[in-house]
Amino acid sequence: MQNPEIQDQWKSGRKLLAAVGPGPNSDQIVHWVRLLADSLNAPWSVLYVEGARVLAEEAQARLSRNLALAREGGAEVITTSDDDVVRGLLRVAAQRNITGIIVGKTVGGPFWKRLPRDWMLRRLIREGGPIEIHVVPVQGTMPSRGTASSPRPTSNLKVSSIMQYLAALATVAVVTLTAFLCTPLIGSQATALIFLLSVVVLALFVPRGPTLFAAAMSALLWDFFFVPPIFAFRIARIEDIMLFGVYVVIALVLGQLTARIRAQEEAERLREKRSTALYLLTRELIEATTLEQIVQRAAHHLEATFKARVVVILSDPAQWDQFHPDSDKLAGDEGHAAAWVLQNGRPAGRFTDNFSMAGSFYVPLATGRGAVGVVGLRLSQSSSPTIHQLNLLDAFAQQIALAVERHRLQQVSEKAKLLDESERLSKTLLDSMSHEIRTPLAAIKSAAGNLSELTAAASSGPQKAMIAEIQEATERLNRLVGNVLDITRLGSGNVKPRLNECDVAELVNLAVAETEQELAGHLLTVDIAPGLPVVPMDFVLMQQVLANLLSNAARHTPPGTPVHVAASVEHDSLLLVVADHGSGISHSLLPRIFDKFYRAPNASTGGTGLGLSLVKGFVEAQGGRVTAENGAEGGLAFTIRLPLCKTPSRPVSLVSAQPSP
Repeated sequence: MQNPEIQDQWKSGRKLLAAVGPGPNSDQIVHWVRLLADSLNAPWSVLYVEGARVLAEEAQARLSRNLALAREGGAEVITTSDDDVVRGLLRVAAQRNITGIIVGKTVGGPFWKRLPRDWMLRRLIREGGPIEIHVVPVQGTMPSRGTASSPRPTSNLKVSSIMQYLAALATVAVVTLTAFLCTPLIGSQATALIFLLSVVVLALFVPRGPTLFAAAMSALLWDFFFVPPIFAFRIARIEDIMLFGVYVVIALVLGQLTARIRAQEEAERLREKRSTALYLLTRELIEATTLEQIVQRAAHHLEATFKARVVVILSDPAQWDQFHPDSDKLAGDEGHAAAWVLQNGRPAGRFTDNFSMAGSFYVPLATGRGAVGVVGLRLSQSSSPTIHQLNLLDAFAQQIALAVERHRLQQVSEKAKLLDESERLSKTLLDSMSHEIRTPLAAIKSAAGNLSELTAAASSGPQKAMIAEIQEATERLNRLVGNVLDITRLGSGNVKPRLNECDVAELVNLAVAETEQELAGHLLTVDIAPGLPVVPMDFVLMQQVLANLLSNAARHTPPGTPVHVAASVEHDSLLLVVADHGSGISHSLLPRIFDKFYRAPNASTGGTGLGLSLVKGFVEAQGGRVTAENGAEGGLAFTIRLPLCKTPSRPVSLVSAQPSP
């Protein structure tokens, strides 16, 4: 729509807009639109068009309930200001690309009450263009203006106070007395200008109702006291009749326009105040660098704007359980209301139907991933919040929630960056150290072998033992360096298994022979099922996997402990099991047993915690899976599952865990 500059509604998808107001039957419209939106699987919004007239307290409460009902139903609540209801509806519909507008029509009633409603509906249909207009028959009456289906108020006395009407009457009386005394000097026709001036000035201070009342009274009094024949509601000359008619029209129009301009000015001033408050809050939240500053500044602006005591409760107790300068822990109805809001993401507390006995009004700090906290306001006013206050509070809550979420994401980003740098440094260090150590290690191993051959006949018992110890330590160090190199390769994703058809029995026998010296003090049993098929695997990697598991069983179990190796076929997988009958491991530690550099708290000295990480990486590189669990009779059992079908060769990167502290 933006690229081709499409100005009209484009039915790219159904979007519904319902016009509601403070009437008692607006809830029927909300329920009807919700059902229609669910059946069409379409998003829907609710619009309240605010006119220049001020709503009474009862009407304001009904409007708040209707809009709250729409929010709970999943609607987007929109408010706009316009003296022309139809114009406001169509303007919002054009901005939101609405395809259907739903309005209500009250059934029955006198003709003079139905006429304004019918005229507004006909105009809406005529000017709506391609927008669908759905007219919903509702029961009851809508006594206040604000939607396309609501009748005009029958009397402005419900809005303006009696004191304002008395003030208007007193002003007209004073002007009449003054003009009557000045008539010999200025003439009867000039007094009309004084009356017009009084109506215009009066409209600057009182609402529309008293202004129109003053215009009508001034016309009657001017006719009675100044237009011949005097002291009679009768006009003798044609020119006086025309002058009186023009005066009445001008007085009513000037009073109406002045009152409308004043109402618009007040509305603009209110919107400017809300915009300024929202701007100041947003600026303060952007400048805040810590969570404490975010909460403090949010509470300060909420207190200053709504003249209320504020409590901010965040959902993460590890960061902030609650904030307020002089607040105690929430308990009773307050605590239940706050917890309910945090769980359900809807307002509760005072002025609502949920936990209405609470003393504060609670709203959620909602984000895309749910509520991150709750804001509670103990308002000083006895009446329910106006629609302007609710809209501003909703905007405040969204900005605070976004600030809290931004702080959380910033912390996560910093931790991820730190972990990434730590991982990169560790990889570089391990790679550098492993290669630097392997060269002198090879020299030591070669020298020890040559020394053993040269002194084979002349060496005494202690010398031979020392040479054997050097060779054993060299072999152990060589295996450790090999593990470090392998884990570095896994971490960089450079392990590419070469899958070939291998004999499982040969694999198990070679792994047992490689660890024969380490398992010399254990009771080893090997159980290979007969008739095993050849399995596609990387023979070298799987030999190292079994050797690491057997070495792990030998190191972490006392001498004489039975160790069992088994190979069998289950469904479409090869099962390799290495089990011991030692003390096992705690169930809480099992999820971390394959992490890099992780060693159990009761593990014996020696080792780096890389062997099992290599096992997991090598097995998964071949499309397999390895698990660890405690045996029913004690000990720890490792189970490897390899698919019998050939798996494509693929490089694998081992996801490393943070080293254990």
